Amino acid sequence: MRSIRLLAVTALLAIVSIAHAAQTGNLKLDVMGEEGAGAKNPAHVIAANGKEAGQVTAGSSIALAPGEYKVVLPIVGGQIVKDGVQIEAGRMHTVLIANVAVLQVSVKDKTGADPGFGVTVTTTDSPHTKVASFISGDKYLFAPSQVDVHVDAPPQGYDWHAVPLAPGHRTTLTLDEVLKAELLVQPVMSKIPIDNTTRVVVLRAGTQTKVAESDPGSEHRFKLDPGNYDVFVENRSGKGKPYATSAGIHLESGAKVERTVPLD
Repeated sequence: MRSIRLLAVTALLAIVSIAHAAQTGNLKLDVMGEEGAGAKNPAHVIAANGKEAGQVTAGSSIALAPGEYKVVLPIVGGQIVKDGVQIEAGRMHTVLIANVAVLQVSVKDKTGADPGFGVTVTTTDSPHTKVASFISGDKYLFAPSQVDVHVDAPPQGYDWHAVPLAPGHRTTLTLDEVLKAELLVQPVMSKIPIDNTTRVVVLRAGTQTKVAESDPGSEHRFKLDPGNYDVFVENRSGKGKPYATSAGIHLESGAKVERTVPLD
């Protein structure tokens, strides 16, 4: 007897569930297909009475009662609004958005996993105002623009400058295991190397913070973390300039860079 009652209740619940599904429709948000799917920006679905009926992210869908809705998608640098979105019972309405840019920063450690470093996005112009911050591996939607991107990867972080974010495209910045860069500073006089009578100091760009130095010897070669540096060359030969500087040396991960510094 109990089994019969249990079967009856189960059947009734199934009927109610089917009836409910028949009374609702679905709204799907498609932002450039797979390019934008999974982006963290949630779109707000607003009912005709002005109240929020729910949220949906790119590549996902939401069940809604039949009626007219407005979809408001906040993106970094603006928002996109789709009015007059009609939902019919038992049907899917797909809202297409293509005029946005997608940015994703992918970081891999030695094991191939993403450690989840902090990412900061700023304007390219001074004072480099912050426009967004998120975690590496996440995908975000932006208004088309050009930005600077910094990821808090050790030891001093890593930067990409003037990254273009084009409408309808996904930009993926990838940072694998960070490798030391090699910098060779070559002091010269009359185009002749004078390593044996010069001392070289490497500074963090735009500061007086010393990173490394090399006394007179056979060469001035440095292993440095990726980043931006200035160099100061002290001339002890008694001829030519007593010192010289070279600023704005950018080192990528694993790069080999040579900088010649004339002392004539």
